[in-house]
Amino acid sequence: MLAQSGGTSVFSFLDRSVFAGSSALANTSYLNPAAVGAYALQNPLLLNDSTLYDLEVSYGALGEGIQLLQSSFGFKFNGHAFMLGVQNISYGEFNATDTWGNSLGTFTAGDLAMSLGTSLYSFRGWDLGTNFKLISGTYESYQSWAVAADLVAMRRFENAPDVVLMAKNAGAQLTTFAGQREQLPFNVLVAFGDKLKYAPFRWTFVIDQLQQPNLGYDDPNNITVDPITGEETLNSQSYLNLALRHLSGSIEFLPTRRTHLMMGYSFRRQYEMALPTRRTSGGFTVGAGMYFDKFNLHYANELRSVAGRMNTLSLGIQL
Repeated sequence: MLAQSGGTSVFSFLDRSVFAGSSALANTSYLNPAAVGAYALQNPLLLNDSTLYDLEVSYGALGEGIQLLQSSFGFKFNGHAFMLGVQNISYGEFNATDTWGNSLGTFTAGDLAMSLGTSLYSFRGWDLGTNFKLISGTYESYQSWAVAADLVAMRRFENAPDVVLMAKNAGAQLTTFAGQREQLPFNVLVAFGDKLKYAPFRWTFVIDQLQQPNLGYDDPNNITVDPITGEETLNSQSYLNLALRHLSGSIEFLPTRRTHLMMGYSFRRQYEMALPTRRTSGGFTVGAGMYFDKFNLHYANELRSVAGRMNTLSLGIQL
């Protein structure tokens, strides 16, 4: 029996950015050239003079006390650009009980990641960079530490789409929660995108989880019932369905220099959050960005499932 891929690793929050600009683009903003430092938190090769010294703070909420916070800041040291980031997720407050159900009070749970990214060198037109992460998780009295790194290669073309190759979250736990070592959310992806030459649109496609070709699972809702015997048969997923689970895309509308409108779509999220009894728009993300002389604002709205949406707001201040 196979289940969704989301429960196969620890610290799965590492695979996405809380920044509203990235959230509105369905987490595909690995190539975005906007003058916003927060985009460089996912790809440190996006650091340049226009994204340095941009302090970004993001906040998102999923309900039931789950809160997401993120902050990033780009700076130069000895003439070299770095991106510093902090990401925290609080899962709320929980009731603690003994084996008989007697209350023992309350406890909290949360994850924290600190990162430092930079470019390394260029080789035959390719820029190479890395993002080092120190991760901690604390759930009641259990705690785990881990280290990970993103390895990035990017190339920009004049008459062709730009390309990013990335191996995300390559690392391991330093200490475990309860003696059992777990995998980090390792992800090999390729992203390509470009701005249309004669229209105010920027598009991006991401093919991720290349290290795991089969992202399908046994869906108890995807069955065929024999009308005579009542026997249930689990239907296999098509090759097209399995291929699309690796694909996410986004488009950004740039009507003016100060206003950007964004929309993204994740096929895997739509498939995994679908219900057989009703149509949903799971997987869709929308948002907007507004740019001013000294600061910028971004907002994102994600339909996670029929249970609700996630709203994210980000403020960037140019220091």
